[in-house]
Amino acid sequence: MIRLILTRMLLFALPFALYGVWFLLMRMRAKTPGPHTPWTVLIVAGLALVAASFIYVGLTEGESISGVYVAPHVENGKIVPGHVEKVR
Repeated sequence: MIRLILTRMLLFALPFALYGVWFLLMRMRAKTPGPHTPWTVLIVAGLALVAASFIYVGLTEGESISGVYVAPHVENGKIVPGHVEKVR
């Protein structure tokens, strides 16, 4: 769970880090203060990366949907979670 949260945080911070590197390079080259930080663009880019990661994970991970769904039930006093059984 922590890995997923850290991955999303890093994806959100990526546009800010790239802008920071670009800003430092331009500042070394020109020696003049640059324009104001485009906060809106950076936030939207970070949120777009996070949303894209959610879509990617949703489409590529998880159980297969081809098969027969077995609802959660009790077996021998233990709860068996719902799952998909493959069709043979």
